Amino acid sequence: MTYTVVVIYSGGMDSFTLLHLARARGYRVHALSFNYGQRHVRELDVARSVCSALEIPHKVIDIRAMNEVMSGSALTSGGEIPEGHYEEDNMKATVVPNRNMILLSLATGYAVTVGAGAVWYGAHGGDHAIYPDCRPEFVEKMDSVCRIANYEPVGIEAPFMHMNKGEILAEGLKLNLDYAHTWTCYNGREKACGLCGSCLERLEAFAENGLADPLDYEVEC
Repeated sequence: MTYTVVVIYSGGMDSFTLLHLARARGYRVHALSFNYGQRHVRELDVARSVCSALEIPHKVIDIRAMNEVMSGSALTSGGEIPEGHYEEDNMKATVVPNRNMILLSLATGYAVTVGAGAVWYGAHGGDHAIYPDCRPEFVEKMDSVCRIANYEPVGIEAPFMHMNKGEILAEGLKLNLDYAHTWTCYNGREKACGLCGSCLERLEAFAENGLADPLDYEVEC
């Protein structure tokens, strides 16, 4: 029987690589995306397009109602998206309270429904400084809980947990992936801003691999 995984697929370069890694390993993949009111909702259009082209089962779940009880993130409010690297204090404004616990819980329920043995998500080493729900101890605890939350155990896995963005990109390049089919910028405008933490980390990853990013930017990069 083919092993099945649910991949939380945002449309960004990390989850794009994760999606293709699962396919390269021969797994049956179900992609799950979430509309949580993010300003960069454009990433969901990218995710839909990729899954359609690959003929991967894909669901986009609307959970915008969660903002009625969890607010304060620049990603979902009308404030300015902070600029700079993730190590800078102002980037804490991009934290969406408890987001990954919610997404992983919903994905675990979906995994039981489709008979998947695990949920994959794209937390990586570069996230540890700013996002509590992307750290190894969080993944470890969520994995333990989700294995006993249903009659069917579901693992929580973050295959890129100990990799940085450049290393993740290198893995994708080995798979000959085209990163023009991704969206990373926290601003949902026509071009990537090139100034938010997400853009800067992405640009550094391409530079680390000696390549130019295929996306268009508002600033010269």
